[in-house]
Amino acid sequence: TTKYPPSLIIYDLKTDNLLRKYVFPEDQVKQDSGFANIAVEDTDCDKTYAYAGDLGKPAIVVYSWEKNDSWRITHHYFNPDPLACDFSVKGHNFSWTDAIFGLGLSAPNADNFSTLYFHPMASYNEFSVSTEYLRNQTVADDNFDAFKLLGSRGPNAQSSVSFVDRKTGVLFYSLVNLNAVACWRTSNNKYLMKNQGRIYMNEETMVYPTDIKVDYEDNLWILSNRLPIWMYGKLDLNEVNFRVFSAPVVHAISHTACDITPRSDILEKFVNKAKNITKDIVAKVKPNSSTTTKPITVLLTLSCLVRFLAT
Repeated sequence: TTKYPPSLIIYDLKTDNLLRKYVFPEDQVKQDSGFANIAVEDTDCDKTYAYAGDLGKPAIVVYSWEKNDSWRITHHYFNPDPLACDFSVKGHNFSWTDAIFGLGLSAPNADNFSTLYFHPMASYNEFSVSTEYLRNQTVADDNFDAFKLLGSRGPNAQSSVSFVDRKTGVLFYSLVNLNAVACWRTSNNKYLMKNQGRIYMNEETMVYPTDIKVDYEDNLWILSNRLPIWMYGKLDLNEVNFRVFSAPVVHAISHTACDITPRSDILEKFVNKAKNITKDIVAKVKPNSSTTTKPITVLLTLSCLVRFLAT
């Protein structure tokens, strides 16, 4: 019996009144269970669902507000990758076998189901599943292939927390070994390294990004806390060890692979660069007669394109 069993505690944020406390049943909490993150699907208040990832004994515990009941779902995609268990943060090398950790919910589709993007912390890969299959344990067990492998973040790119901005559809996630926060546009059909962007990376200020959220005013919030240094070394009290970062989402993803705004400035830059190159060439090439004008014009156009593409 767990002395202090994991619980969901739900408050009314307008009144601070406790609405409900739900204790996870004993058969859904295993030895070494640990629930580090939770994603809440609340577009319909009466049909709200919570998804809690168990990083100690790989599983998702799904809770239904309407039924006031929960169930435990397992899948091998929740498990840690034995080839991705080595971590290194600020000179501290350690091995962690944390299972499913990052959870991010998309905006609902026409049928009012969301996509849950998830990954184990000890993994380089990202996965997804529709909440249609999570809202019923039998349906989840009978649809093993509904869980999808999206792709890899690349070497040394283990991630802890993640969050989907439902307005832009951008998935934000930490890169704990790289002291960075990255992103991927979920509207992109391919989860490839070239389609992922780095929005912030710093070996001093972004050591161990540990939480990511987007608020109702479209601001991105990131917390870093240097946890591995505290666990395997000693925090320097003369340094800043805990930081909170914030930026508007559109600014954070600007000029990255996740950018969603039309980049008219890029076209303007191309046109201006072509004009400048043309002026330089015209200044050097002075045709003696009108018969040479047309070939030189073609040559100038080709030269502009070649030089622009080469830079």
